[in-house]
Amino acid sequence: MDKTDFTELVRNINANKILLPDFQRDFVWKSEEAQKSIVASVLAKMPIGSILLLESSSNDYACIKIGTNIGVDSTQIKGKISFLLDGQQRLTVLTNVFSNVIQNNVSKVTELASASLKRRFFLEIPHWQTLWNNRADSTQDLFGVTHLVFPMVNPDSENPAFLSGEIKDYIEVIPFNASDNKPYNPRTLLGTELDNFCIGYPDTYLIPLFLCIATGSTTRVSTMQLRYTEIIDGIAATIVKEIEAYVAGMSENEQVAFMESFLDEPDEIEYIRQTLFATEEFNKILVNRSKVWALRIKEYIDSCLKHMVLNEVVVEEQDRKRAIDIYENMNKGGVSLSTFDLIMAKVAVVNNERYIARIINYIKSNYPNKYLLNVVPSEIETLLDNAIKNDNYNATIFTGCISDNETALVSKYIDVFLDVISLTCHNENYDTNSYNVSMIKKDKILSIAAEDLNRNTEKTVKAIDRALFFLQTRCGVRSINDINYSLMLVLIATIFTNDAWYASSRVHRLLEAWYWASIFSGEFDKDQNARFNKNLQNMIRTINGTFDTTWINSMKDQVLNTNNFSDKRLILMERVATEERAPKTLLRYYLCQFLLSRPYSDMFDPSEKVSVFYKKDALEMHHIVPLGSCTTIGESTKALRKDYYNICNSPVNFVLITSRSNNAISATPLDVYVKKIDNTAKTSLHLFNYDQSSDIKSVLSSRFDFIQGDIKNRITSLI
Repeated sequence: MDKTDFTELVRNINANKILLPDFQRDFVWKSEEAQKSIVASVLAKMPIGSILLLESSSNDYACIKIGTNIGVDSTQIKGKISFLLDGQQRLTVLTNVFSNVIQNNVSKVTELASASLKRRFFLEIPHWQTLWNNRADSTQDLFGVTHLVFPMVNPDSENPAFLSGEIKDYIEVIPFNASDNKPYNPRTLLGTELDNFCIGYPDTYLIPLFLCIATGSTTRVSTMQLRYTEIIDGIAATIVKEIEAYVAGMSENEQVAFMESFLDEPDEIEYIRQTLFATEEFNKILVNRSKVWALRIKEYIDSCLKHMVLNEVVVEEQDRKRAIDIYENMNKGGVSLSTFDLIMAKVAVVNNERYIARIINYIKSNYPNKYLLNVVPSEIETLLDNAIKNDNYNATIFTGCISDNETALVSKYIDVFLDVISLTCHNENYDTNSYNVSMIKKDKILSIAAEDLNRNTEKTVKAIDRALFFLQTRCGVRSINDINYSLMLVLIATIFTNDAWYASSRVHRLLEAWYWASIFSGEFDKDQNARFNKNLQNMIRTINGTFDTTWINSMKDQVLNTNNFSDKRLILMERVATEERAPKTLLRYYLCQFLLSRPYSDMFDPSEKVSVFYKKDALEMHHIVPLGSCTTIGESTKALRKDYYNICNSPVNFVLITSRSNNAISATPLDVYVKKIDNTAKTSLHLFNYDQSSDIKSVLSSRFDFIQGDIKNRITSLI
């Protein structure tokens, strides 16, 4: 990390050595107030944050010129360049304010990143007469115009007495239109017309900040430097004329009195008192002071840019994964840069279609035989309506993977997508020995070639859609957020990148057996990455016939029997008193999903089937033994609901039912409402003999045994 020389930074931007990866992010610092604020901070020598640059090969990412929407063919740039990962907003504003680089890079204003960049920034220097008349208020004279003595002897190293809020009022912003021919318009040739405009501006003089950093051809640089110098020198000379005109209207005694009050050096005052030509000598002093003042203000503005308090963090190519981590730590609470952002920029090198829009278009596409009904359990197939059978149904959309306005992907989907495409690109032959945990790490994902990403994008999107449909039709999953262990979705999707495996009902049965055995044995509760890699290798070996199903059976033996995760004593809250342990909340959702994976009758209406395809959001989590029947005197059900150690909140005390049934039950005691439940529903939900017992522990213990046996039997039959 280094404090940047902003002038050098701008020249690198001009030379296409610093470019913006094409993340398709908008320029958002559009308000004049926001832009003025950061300019004021620079001119007050205040810290303005950091920028993050990634040094990389020029052809790694598609990119655009900063401040524009113009793409750059980075393959034509020799050597490494710096990609701006963080700091786009401030760097765009400051480059536009203090140079002509952005304006020179566009042939028309519509190529600017935003219309808000059609602004010219000037530093106001109030007229001398105004400041002299208000000299009692020294806060108005930031640059020593009143006495033509700049307040800093060494502007390059000294900090000003004013703060950013004070100088902000002296920043003038003037917009321009495409062809208004104003002397400050970027399309107007620089000439003395700009000098006249700045020096003759009403009530104040203007220093054009866009001339501070001269770039371009030798002629253009010379012209910009000349105009900048001429304007500041012209302002200084005009201030001298203001003072001379003010003195000319005075009597001789008034002139001497004024000169003595104006001059602050004792030797200058004594010299004026003794000379016979006081006015002429005073004018010489004014001219000398004005030249020094002009030199000092140029030095000061130059020092603000040269020593800008903008930290420049540069990450080398081999540490690009670290760049993302640095970004996330620099922007806590903000919109984080992600691995996906860099992937988008990389793909754009070989395909200029906006990547995220392309993925969403793939999601919405109807592929031939998108959902193969021969792999769907027969109980579910009877519920699949015509929309699904006609390929109009979309599992990815149904499970909430894209935003309501269909312009963005949810973060969990993006994480899964990156893992699956990395596994696919790095091991297209499904060689089990080649799989390793590093394939789902940032650096491995970022190392994928642009061509491989481009080629495997649609395949990955299709595979994830297949996996989500599998989880819906076989595992009772209604939303991507219902999947606690994302790597399980990654595993299924990786298998389904293979069309032959997706078409195999045997593969579907193996995956479902593995799924139930995994979640109820706690296979992914610890060391998820390592467990994922082992399970993926085992699954492919089993599919290929080089491995039997012993590994799944060993997990089946631990279903609802894994110590400290799903054992019966923990599920029934028997370990609370001695160990203060409670089962994880996710187990209640998994148990409900298992029941939902095969349709069951509504509690009170056997003609209505409850399934994963039931009306969206119409299913509710219900306490089988109602909380109201377990409260003590003075205890509220609200407090009981939050008590994770209470047996009422055991995972086996929950079931998903229709909102209508939930309202019908309300706070009715179990022994009352259970008599009204349809017998078919009782069997499906394991609600046996509940009317014969009021002991909640025995009720839930019985249900635990039934469900555990049901899960194990399902796994056995699937294998």
